[in-house]
Amino acid sequence: MMHNSLLIADRLLRANQDEIAIERRAPHRSIRRLAAVDTDRPNAVGLDGSWLVTREASFTGATEAAEDLSDYLARAGIEVNEHAEQRFVIREDASIGKGCFKREVRIGEVVIEASEAKGLWAGIVWTERELSASGVACLEAGIVERSPQWQVQISQAPYLSNYLVPDLDEAYLSDEAFGLLAHYGINGMTLYGDWLLYVESRIFPELNHPKSKENLEKLQDAARRAAKYGISLYYVPVSPKLDGNHPLFQRVPSARGARINPGLVQNGKEIYNLCSSDPDCLDFHGETMANLFREVPELGGLILIIGGESYYHCFMRPDLRDLPDEARTNCPNCRDKQPEDAVNGLLRATADAVHAVKPDAPIMTWPYSAFVWSSDPAQLALIDGMSNGVSLLSTIEKDEWAVKEGYDKKIWDYSVDYTGPATNLLQQAEDAAGKQIPLYIKTETAIGLECIHIPYMPALGRLEEKWRNTAAMSPAGVLQSWMFFGMWGSRAEELGWWASWRPELSAGEAAAIMAKRDFGPAAEAFINAWRELDQAVAHLPYIPIYFTGPEFIGPAHPLAFGDLPDEPELYEALLYYLQENEETFSNATNEVKHSLVLTSLPHSHMKFTIRPRNDSEPADILIREYEIACRHALQAYQAVASAPASEDSLQVKMAAEECALIEYVYRTLLTTLNTYKFLLAKESGNKNLMLEIAAKERENAEAAVPLLARAPWLELSRRTDGEFPSTATMLEAKLRSLANVLGR
Repeated sequence: MMHNSLLIADRLLRANQDEIAIERRAPHRSIRRLAAVDTDRPNAVGLDGSWLVTREASFTGATEAAEDLSDYLARAGIEVNEHAEQRFVIREDASIGKGCFKREVRIGEVVIEASEAKGLWAGIVWTERELSASGVACLEAGIVERSPQWQVQISQAPYLSNYLVPDLDEAYLSDEAFGLLAHYGINGMTLYGDWLLYVESRIFPELNHPKSKENLEKLQDAARRAAKYGISLYYVPVSPKLDGNHPLFQRVPSARGARINPGLVQNGKEIYNLCSSDPDCLDFHGETMANLFREVPELGGLILIIGGESYYHCFMRPDLRDLPDEARTNCPNCRDKQPEDAVNGLLRATADAVHAVKPDAPIMTWPYSAFVWSSDPAQLALIDGMSNGVSLLSTIEKDEWAVKEGYDKKIWDYSVDYTGPATNLLQQAEDAAGKQIPLYIKTETAIGLECIHIPYMPALGRLEEKWRNTAAMSPAGVLQSWMFFGMWGSRAEELGWWASWRPELSAGEAAAIMAKRDFGPAAEAFINAWRELDQAVAHLPYIPIYFTGPEFIGPAHPLAFGDLPDEPELYEALLYYLQENEETFSNATNEVKHSLVLTSLPHSHMKFTIRPRNDSEPADILIREYEIACRHALQAYQAVASAPASEDSLQVKMAAEECALIEYVYRTLLTTLNTYKFLLAKESGNKNLMLEIAAKERENAEAAVPLLARAPWLELSRRTDGEFPSTATMLEAKLRSLANVLGR
């Protein structure tokens, strides 16, 4: 992903004003009128008549929460009147724990109490969800006191809202974005990008940023606006990578750390990270991070990726050419150190400096892809050396071989199929518990790398299972998504709320409640479709290459009869995540386009990710599994396509949206199957079979054209994690190409 917003600021500004994005950010967009009071319900207090929403709390967010509740009640058909005698009361109670709430319901009065904004929003959202789930304008009399299963629940920013530093003012990241997060039980949001943007240093003045004060003011404003919705901002900082002749290194040679692997650098430069052992560098890290929390005390904490990217140290990506086999880095200051010792020294310097300013800020270390420097799959030596004040963040499902029928599947990154917990996480959790190190879990609540082209995979049973496995680890907090599609406000993401606040529900119960609420008479059809898709994702045979192939392009992926598809320039993209390979603030990656198309079978990737347990070939497993996945996805699509229609217009709208997504999943899987069959036939030179497959795929692509028109949010070119070609344009080009081959 892009490491800052500077190079694409205009694009991000337009994206935040996108009509679909604005609609998605409205948390009450799907609120239906509640039915009249159900007098048969025992102990029910009716909400008929007029109600006043009043505030008896002075803390940040109380006003916004009261306004939100008033809006909900009005949309739900409950009259809100400032002269009403019946009252919803928002009240402050300092004795209630952070993030928790208490609600008392009696005739004529509903009181929601909390000690701060996070707890208050939790009580508001609980009440709104309870009413919407029942569909009736009444609440049960009595007292409800609730605490979440974990105190910290962090999400990515909503769809098309900016999360890249430094452009975080309201034009890029609106208050509505924070409001949407609050309605899904989320109390944290990730920010990402270069921390050089915030440098005001006495130690290394050569690295001072000319707009650091302005950038800090933008961060202050965003953090304060987020706090009104009970949201804290968690920063994922990306460290400097500097030219070897940078003025800093000329003045302080010992600050120059490892020369970064030239295979990562696309412009021929030699670039270096700051030394992770040099005392001045450690002081500089601490100085900058402490200043962030001093200037922006509302910041929630730091997420420090010390594996293969982001928070750089001298063992992360060093150039090891011409060095002995046992060498771990080319940095002269670090070469005699154990990697774990150097990394823990960097973490300690950062955490100690931050905690001197904000003692309770979580400093999470995340060994994502730490295999690039650690010989220990679970990084237990790293955990053993962690200092007090450093927490562990680790993934529920990464770096595992999942056992499938007849083969093993490499879970080299996030998966919608494998639900964990991974072996390395279990080892890490045990070690961390023994050392009283807080454990945070990274999961994906909506997608996996098998399906990052859609807002969420509607396989709710599978996703619920992952939440249950996450909860079983008893984490201090959850990072529920990385920054791919954007938080969509989906039922998949709502599962996170149910997991944290209603853990007593049995498997499938939350999905059934949501289906009945959102689809009415079609609920059972959608539940059946979700079950079919649970089976479909169980047969996704591998995690594909990032942003490449039919799994990502979907039905617009072409069938290339030659070395390139027809009109190849229409299938090229700028891939922002490759900026990791560049000098800080470089724009070289932004000028290199990459084809998204597979024109031959990815044999090396298949061998890396598919491990047969018999004499099967990876390609045969690929075809077999996608055939099974397609059959289940077709059953899902057929189930919802023939579902009974509701008489409620909002339920009709929500059903149409979910139906479009399910159909797109099916058509993506069918394109994927057809593409791999086509490429296998191409390898063997079977032209007749290639034409036969092409004819089938043309039907699929033709059906996708009106589908995309009904669901423009599926358009790849809308994404902001890269500059991608238009799905509609690719579909048109694909159909032109197939017409040339097959005839009109």
